[in-house]
Amino acid sequence: MNISDDRLSAELMRKLASGDAPDHPPFGQVMLAAEHRIAVQRQRYRVLSAAAVLIAAVVIGATAPTQSTSDYKYIEVAELMESTSWMAPSDVLLPDRQFDLYQDLPVLIELSEPDGGA
Repeated sequence: MNISDDRLSAELMRKLASGDAPDHPPFGQVMLAAEHRIAVQRQRYRVLSAAAVLIAAVVIGATAPTQSTSDYKYIEVAELMESTSWMAPSDVLLPDRQFDLYQDLPVLIELSEPDGGA
């Protein structure tokens, strides 16, 4: 259905003049209702999060083992060094046979003999 602009404008003016405007609440009332709804939701989230924190604290406190000072053990540095290792992420790019450059120098093959004075 195609309505011309003039006809649509005339219909709008007639409705505004007769006071037959669509029913809608005032803006302030809509805004107050929205703010109230948001406040209720925030309060609900606060209560739920406080309850979750309280439950978590009770559960963790009930299951956490209590340690006395006699349960701690001194770890020797040598024992710690033997039990840990670190490998750089780029080590996978190195060849399988790894050698120490300072201990095992690779033998370089000379392709030509040096000339008398060189």
